[in-house]
Amino acid sequence: MMVPGISLLLALVDLVLTDEITIQDDCHSAAMQCSLDPDCSTRSRTLLQCTAGSGVEHLQSAARNECMIAALTLQSNQLFTCKCKRGMKKEKSCLRIYWTMHQSQVPGYNDFEASPYEYSMPGLSWGLDYGRLASLVSEGPKVRFPANVNHCLNAARACNVDETCKQFRTEYAKYCLKLVSKSGCNRHKCHKSLRRFFDHVPEEYKYPILFCPCEDKACAERRRQTIVPTCSFEEPDKQNCLSLQITCKADVICKSRLADFQTNCQPSKKSASYCFRENYNACLQSYTGLIGTVLTPNYVSNSSSDISIWCTCANSGNQREECENLLNLFTSNSCLRNSVNSYTSSSLFHLSDNGQPALTTTQRLSNFPDKDASMLAKLDSNEDCDRGDKLKASQEKSQPEKMTDCNANSGTDIQSLSVIVPCTITSLYIFITFVENTI
Repeated sequence: MMVPGISLLLALVDLVLTDEITIQDDCHSAAMQCSLDPDCSTRSRTLLQCTAGSGVEHLQSAARNECMIAALTLQSNQLFTCKCKRGMKKEKSCLRIYWTMHQSQVPGYNDFEASPYEYSMPGLSWGLDYGRLASLVSEGPKVRFPANVNHCLNAARACNVDETCKQFRTEYAKYCLKLVSKSGCNRHKCHKSLRRFFDHVPEEYKYPILFCPCEDKACAERRRQTIVPTCSFEEPDKQNCLSLQITCKADVICKSRLADFQTNCQPSKKSASYCFRENYNACLQSYTGLIGTVLTPNYVSNSSSDISIWCTCANSGNQREECENLLNLFTSNSCLRNSVNSYTSSSLFHLSDNGQPALTTTQRLSNFPDKDASMLAKLDSNEDCDRGDKLKASQEKSQPEKMTDCNANSGTDIQSLSVIVPCTITSLYIFITFVENTI
């Protein structure tokens, strides 16, 4: 009688071990392997000491030479080629290991433009013709959609019937809409929950919400309000963009997401796609990865699909060109613009006969908790309509049809919420602990 139970237990153990071997293809795994090799372990500790403090330029000649030798030796090790996953457990410590290898302040060894993140292949082929889509840079999507259809509303409804999308959208609605004081929302929690949404929700649900095609202001305002900009994006005053960049680079996640964006959305006039790496989906992954950082980008209005970060280059002095280069990565980036336009006009954005996103892998759910439903109901309320139209409607109470029309474009199709159980945390070797304590 015990044989089936033992067999099942062995099968589960084998599954867990296999899963561990498959999953740990990142800098944590590379650090573990390095700790088993005395020479690699010694070199990595030396490199950690080189990156600490004010850098190798303040070290004596003998110490600088030792840092160079350690850096060159580790270039042939797995530590130099390891990557991290967006939203992974222990993401920060993984990224610190990566930057120890790629930002060692050793001459000839820095690699600021390489992305620390793995690129995940899209679930569906976009079937992109880069030559044809290059013309979209200045003209926008040529595909015409059915009139009087709010595709952003339909994308939100599609999210509401998927467990994962529903849960993470409810989470960021909770923190980005909730006022914790008279001064406003808890931006830190809002940003963290936004990162969780864009890191864990499948592209088939998050992309239609963020990049939905619009032909009227009601739809475009809903698209602009997707990330609750009053909490996650806007501030009373705009900082200088370079000051914002300094703040970003002081945070290992923001610095990594920015490097990822600079790598995958690097524009190129010599490329038919206007992207140096010829990969639209990698650019969109990098763009969404920045949402939930101090460099969170968003649509600037409901009258266009223009994108920017919340900063200015006024009073930049002799650094104005450097400041504008950073700002133009969002406002005048032909690769980013083509990536967004190509998505809205590609086969990835499936529309059914009634103009709604086709749902092929999910089923309608029920019994959504009232408390959580209220969060999305507020997010999906008429707050996403044009602010000018709302003000005008409030002043003209004798015309209720305006507000009714606005509500028709908002929608509150609430379904259910599921709980995702976090994975167990893998213990790391001394090298990783040393990284966390040093950097």
